[in-house]
Amino acid sequence: MLDLLQLNGYSNQTLGLLLCLVVGGGLVVGFITDSVMGPRGFGAGGNAMLVILGAFVGIYIRNAYFGYMEPGDMAMTGAFAAASATLLLMLLGLAKHWVQD
Repeated sequence: MLDLLQLNGYSNQTLGLLLCLVVGGGLVVGFITDSVMGPRGFGAGGNAMLVILGAFVGIYIRNAYFGYMEPGDMAMTGAFAAASATLLLMLLGLAKHWVQD
């Protein structure tokens, strides 16, 4: 899986920190998104899983197109993860809205 996400060149400490940030942040954002979206969302757990998936996609895109991150590049990686997670939630929320109505 590390090869798929292009994370195989990082230390265990960096991978552990990245995993904790993605999962912890995904859970928090999933619960917040559930309270904002209400019935149009996917539930707190579903939103959290979509945020985590979107974050991993953003990390992959960042590593694939901008090279390996340095220790000071966590902000850029976080921005890519947040943007892709937000985009995924928005697109799937719109798709759910169009299908239900």
